[in-house]
Amino acid sequence: MTAFQPNLQQRLAHLDVLRGFALLGILLVNFQWFTRPIQAIVLGAEPGLAGADLAVDLGVKALAEGKFYALFSMLFGAGFALMAARASQAEAPFWGVYLRRLLVLAGFGLLHVALVWSGDILLVYAVVGFVMVSAFRNTPVQRLWKWALPFIFLPTLLMGVGTLFLGLAQSDPEFAAGFAAEIARQEASDAANIASAADIYASGSFGEVVGQRFRDIGFMFAHALFWMPPVLGYFLLGRWLLLSGRLQAPHAHAPWLRRWRLLGLASGIPVSIAAAWLMHGLVISIPSPDLFLAQLLFVTGAALLAIGYLCTVVLAARPLAWLAPVGRMALSNYLLQSLFWTAVFYGYGLGLWGQVPRAVQPLCVVLFFAVQVVLSHWWLQRFRFGPAEWLWRVLSYGRLQPFRR
Repeated sequence: MTAFQPNLQQRLAHLDVLRGFALLGILLVNFQWFTRPIQAIVLGAEPGLAGADLAVDLGVKALAEGKFYALFSMLFGAGFALMAARASQAEAPFWGVYLRRLLVLAGFGLLHVALVWSGDILLVYAVVGFVMVSAFRNTPVQRLWKWALPFIFLPTLLMGVGTLFLGLAQSDPEFAAGFAAEIARQEASDAANIASAADIYASGSFGEVVGQRFRDIGFMFAHALFWMPPVLGYFLLGRWLLLSGRLQAPHAHAPWLRRWRLLGLASGIPVSIAAAWLMHGLVISIPSPDLFLAQLLFVTGAALLAIGYLCTVVLAARPLAWLAPVGRMALSNYLLQSLFWTAVFYGYGLGLWGQVPRAVQPLCVVLFFAVQVVLSHWWLQRFRFGPAEWLWRVLSYGRLQPFRR
């Protein structure tokens, strides 16, 4: 029996619409990191922002940051569940094919990190995908969301415990002095690393930039405990949404979708605004009660808004159908975003690093995404898959796939 391959006619169009919408939000969040060192994430908001620049930064923090990666992660989990369910119904092999898909995705991620941009999510998804398949392959549907929530909040809870013990330990003057000295040393090291990275990205050769990217990814994986568990949690939540029918047959779950649209937006927006305001001016690498509160609000708001956005888009999938081609080419469009903008900003390209004000960045995002919408429609009128999606299928199934229509 041949490995099961999803039929194009079986696609759930609203999932493609959701992916397209998520890609818009991801570009909005990623944009500042195309023109700012990844290590600067420890500083929180970009220093010196004021007026319109500050308003845009706070708006993106409140309404987009953390929310669209949560949404995209849920869609990744839902996609896994859909493929597994269809393979099971067709009595076709699945696990070997899916593991190859993850290996190929990891390869895409490594190439993306090395040659394009260090803020890659593909390698992360591949690594966490292996964890999900290994540890939660046979988890009953009704337990998926119960596992998801602890993983989503685990890093924040660990931060809270660490902050509590740190506060108790600082009652010892000797410890407090040593901790203050360590913080000063870390801040100096961070400042030097950020300045060095900015200089390399602004004016370095391609080889120097590749070396910096690997230093960046080392920095990111050194903090893996803080971002990998939430990704796994959202994978599991996406699986639950699909297998419970909420994403597979949304018309049958319209009351639930309307209820969570209202709850997610009405509670998620104020919570996220409060989190963005509290986080402004906080150095994320320095534990404090204020940072713990801000992070707790941020994670809570991100989860609520991600669900609110998901329900809103699913309920409005018909008028938003123009987003579907972007979502069908999600991998190609994600790679195109970083390919284009790193070429614009990095020294080996147009060299515009640091020259686009924060207030102007959303306009760049909207204009570029509009081009992606047009290109995606044009491409899929002529080809069955996006170029990266086609290559992913070929390498996963081990044979050439049809490409042109």
